[in-house]
Amino acid sequence: MDRALGALSTGTDLLLRALALQGLWLLGTLAGGIVLGWAPATTAVVDAAARAARGEPIRLVRTARAWRDGFWRSQITLGLPGLFLLLALAAVTSSLLPTAAEIALGVLATLLLVAFLHVPQIDRRYTLRATEVLGASLRLSLAQAPTSLLLVAVIALCAGVVLTVPGLAPFLGVAVPLMAIQHLVGRSLDRNEDLLAERQDPPAAAEAPNVPHPRGGTGPALSRRPRASAL
Repeated sequence: MDRALGALSTGTDLLLRALALQGLWLLGTLAGGIVLGWAPATTAVVDAAARAARGEPIRLVRTARAWRDGFWRSQITLGLPGLFLLLALAAVTSSLLPTAAEIALGVLATLLLVAFLHVPQIDRRYTLRATEVLGASLRLSLAQAPTSLLLVAVIALCAGVVLTVPGLAPFLGVAVPLMAIQHLVGRSLDRNEDLLAERQDPPAAAEAPNVPHPRGGTGPALSRRPRASAL
């Protein structure tokens, strides 16, 4: 009985969290006129989801500040890849290209999608140039291929549920996928950092105090973004 009550409580908490995140994402998207609003809203909500997973409360003021601070940067890190992905998917589904071109473009669109899903977490955890985020996301997604495939499967399942029950879209259509991205990509980042740390020699680790990063290989490590204090 206690286990059932605990599971019910956890499920209720997750549902309420998803509803709050969905509301914040809709507000952020509308605040940017939809076209320019969805990218900063996505990065801000992923940050809020990560904080909520650590037990911090979801706060409108803090999310609005993340939206404002990441507005222009997110147009490069998320907006441009999102546009390219949309164009690639439109070309693949248009039936106007030769079969070989459709297959090649489909593979490219799949790689872009997987990298795209990793962008918000990588961008919030590491200090990178905006133009480097997509490349780092692609490298991480390939290095952690099993988790990346699981992430794509979860996103596809969420999309299938929303298409089956369209009434869920305004309430959970974005929040649940973003919570999955926050959780699964965060696990990939943690595992990749551990792998890189194991591959470093002790002297090299002492000379490079920064946290290892998903770009892999040798060379200077990425510095992690400092965790902002709660408001």
